[in-house]
Amino acid sequence: MKKLSVVIPCYNEEKALPLYFEAVTPIVEELKDKVKMEFVLVNDGSKDKTLEVMNDLYEKRGDIMVVNLSRNYGQMAALSAGLKSAEGDYVIMMDSDLQDPVTLIPEIYAKFEEGYEVVSPHRVDRTSDTKFKKDTASIFYRLVNKLEGKEVIPDNVNCFRGLSRRVVDEIVALSEKDRLLLAEIPLVGHKSCMIDFKREERVAGESKYKFKKMVAYALDNISATTTSPLYLPIKIGAICSIITFGLFFIFSVLYFLTLFGLMAEASGFFFFFFILSTIFFATFLIIDFIGLLGIYLHNITINTRNRPTFVIDSVKKPEEK
Repeated sequence: MKKLSVVIPCYNEEKALPLYFEAVTPIVEELKDKVKMEFVLVNDGSKDKTLEVMNDLYEKRGDIMVVNLSRNYGQMAALSAGLKSAEGDYVIMMDSDLQDPVTLIPEIYAKFEEGYEVVSPHRVDRTSDTKFKKDTASIFYRLVNKLEGKEVIPDNVNCFRGLSRRVVDEIVALSEKDRLLLAEIPLVGHKSCMIDFKREERVAGESKYKFKKMVAYALDNISATTTSPLYLPIKIGAICSIITFGLFFIFSVLYFLTLFGLMAEASGFFFFFFILSTIFFATFLIIDFIGLLGIYLHNITINTRNRPTFVIDSVKKPEEK
């Protein structure tokens, strides 16, 4: 019988985990004649009693693997640790707060049986999000795909995914240290499909993605999926050079007209101020693009210094009980 691993990254989810397993147990029963299930719980340096809850579930159930990271590394690193530890023929990544509905697990597995290797649950209803979050998410997806000229990140699809063993192995083998699964899953390709669903409210706890973290996450994904912004300095620099040259020519003519008494002296001061403003504009434009290049240099630094993405403190497998 094939095995299905469910990877669940957890950071301060002591209240959500018991509710998750209360909801998922009937699903395990439903699929028990089709596939053997295991749950890979990754503790991402939680500060509450999440690890204690995991260990308690581990003792009570026979289908849980506990992966305890040495500190908090972030969601992408926790998912990467889970993917590396999972032993299933198929893997589903999802959150423990039940915003990713456990009722989709049978549907995702059915798609695996049909031959699909990447199953992407697609959000068709974002009513549970604030207007700000909906608008910024829409801008993010459109911007990334527009910059690249093709769909590199599916619209309204996050890390709630179903992956075949081949896809998991290919992702784990990638050399990137700064994991960005939104970009890496489409990168490896293979037969894919989507399942529409409505994302519910969290059953417990609070979102770990605050505004500052969301902005950093968006910038990392943009720099990881497309190199198009690197060409913007060349394009805009050329336009600005033409405009600046034109202004310089006009100012030169006006300056000499003023110099030879063919124009009022006051006009010279106005054009001097205008040219000065142009210089400041160009200066700040250069600074902006230096910052843009800094985003890419950050990714280069992360992926060349060869630091580990995560460090596992301990792993408990069901067969070791």
